Amino acid sequence: MPTQAKLDRRESVSYNVPQFPAAPGCGRADPEHFTIMSFISWAYALLLAGVFLAYWRLPWRGRIWLLLVASYVFYGCWDGRFLALLLSSTIIDFFCGLAIAGQRRPVSHVFATALLPFLWLGGYALYPGQAGLVGPSILAAAGIFPFFLTLLYHQLWRMPEPRQRKMFLFLSVLTNLGVLGFFKYFNFFAASLLALAAQLGWSPGWLLPHVILPVGISFYTFQSISYAVEIYKGKAQPARDPVVFAAYLAFFPQLVAGPIERPNDLLPQFHRAAVWEWEHLHRGLRLILVGLFKKVFVADNCALVANYAFSPDVKLSAPWAILGAVAFAFQIYGDFSGYTDIARGSARLLGIHLNYNFKFPYFAASPSDFWRRWHITLSSWFRDYVYIPLGGNRGGAARTCFNLWLTMLLAGLWHGANWTFIIWGAYHGTLLIFYRLVPGLETFCESPGWKKISATALMFTFTLVGWAIFRCNTFGDFLHWFGALGHWHATDEIAWWRPALWVLFHALPLLALQLGTLRARDEVEMGRWPWAVRGGAFALMFVAVATSSADNVAFIYFQF
Repeated sequence: MPTQAKLDRRESVSYNVPQFPAAPGCGRADPEHFTIMSFISWAYALLLAGVFLAYWRLPWRGRIWLLLVASYVFYGCWDGRFLALLLSSTIIDFFCGLAIAGQRRPVSHVFATALLPFLWLGGYALYPGQAGLVGPSILAAAGIFPFFLTLLYHQLWRMPEPRQRKMFLFLSVLTNLGVLGFFKYFNFFAASLLALAAQLGWSPGWLLPHVILPVGISFYTFQSISYAVEIYKGKAQPARDPVVFAAYLAFFPQLVAGPIERPNDLLPQFHRAAVWEWEHLHRGLRLILVGLFKKVFVADNCALVANYAFSPDVKLSAPWAILGAVAFAFQIYGDFSGYTDIARGSARLLGIHLNYNFKFPYFAASPSDFWRRWHITLSSWFRDYVYIPLGGNRGGAARTCFNLWLTMLLAGLWHGANWTFIIWGAYHGTLLIFYRLVPGLETFCESPGWKKISATALMFTFTLVGWAIFRCNTFGDFLHWFGALGHWHATDEIAWWRPALWVLFHALPLLALQLGTLRARDEVEMGRWPWAVRGGAFALMFVAVATSSADNVAFIYFQF
């Protein structure tokens, strides 16, 4: 994983935690640059509690304003400057969505609304201690934005009618992809270009700016793109109220790391006032508790072992390499699915339903089955907006394989500007092609009994290799990890068996929870359990979260 997305460096451990060195990492970001209200912070708990108590006492319009203000406060706690970027994206997509549907707004409305990012940055620069963070170039760019957008909006409406809708769609999509590409990949490609120039003996002497990655940009830009595309296809209606649309796009439980919602699923819930039900409270708290259990008890404790095993400075044996991959598999699953559960629970407290994002991914029997279970909203996004437009499976076997491979390559690149992410995407694309081309393999994976068990075990093994690629900082680090698989003699500084028990202790309760909810096809649905068993499970999860000895590590997907 890239330097800005490594996992936590643990300097000291409690007496009951395995005593092994920590690997460098970034699961906990530098507090000077990463002060967002994490879902596992008291600040977020107070924000959510305050919003919940006020939300159900307000009329519909008051609720929308409350959600918008809370969402901007939540996002602004990371870096207030990037609220201007979120505002700009919101303004462009709001007017483009209306234009795609054939609804024109006065140019004066466009200009006045587009002034908001400039006014925000100007006010932010005047705030004591913040002036140095908003330079003249940033203010100049923000000042040009309303004039540029207004002129472009006016010119596009002068085009022939058949082209107007398509051009407004292009404006929305290209703006979102351009912003995402610049902030997420500028440093990567610029550094790669300079490295290539140095190898060729040329030193241009360029001074490159260090571009900071805005948190959550990969998620809300993709949600914006789906909004414009669905309107263009006639499958969704645009929001006519800018406040409603702004609250929809910036909805704080899912703003930073999804789920990536489609307009037909989430937007209608902002157009009507939810009715209070006790189930909102019960379901919301259950989801939050399960999410905290996955994150704090499972993921953060497994991270201790994964950090050590994937340190390039540690000489590993095969047992340690395998253990590291298993530990990271449970870490990233507990981390990301735990985040999703907390997001869904937070939204449910407000009577808002978010989509599932995980459905027992490590029980998958094939690569296609895995991607129907893992990060469902992202994989379905790439299926609908990349794979199918490329031709899907309509162009013969060779074309289908190419479309699969390219889609997964782009999905890997979406995760970050690092070659290991690209290789990880290509690896999963190759797995999809392999399972598709081998005769009878997919049928074997779908067979019941021992065949299904064997296929699931094989797919989990393939998944572990993929997670090793994903976790490594460079391809050389992956070769270091992979080479350790051939060394079964004990050369490690620390015996592997005690950390293995540590991982087992924290992973088995999660596996038990999943086996108990497998028939319900919902990872947190325990309604079929006897009330005493269900109550005992919630009590144990609460105690596990409250007494966990691991440091709270920032969510991995906050970096994407």
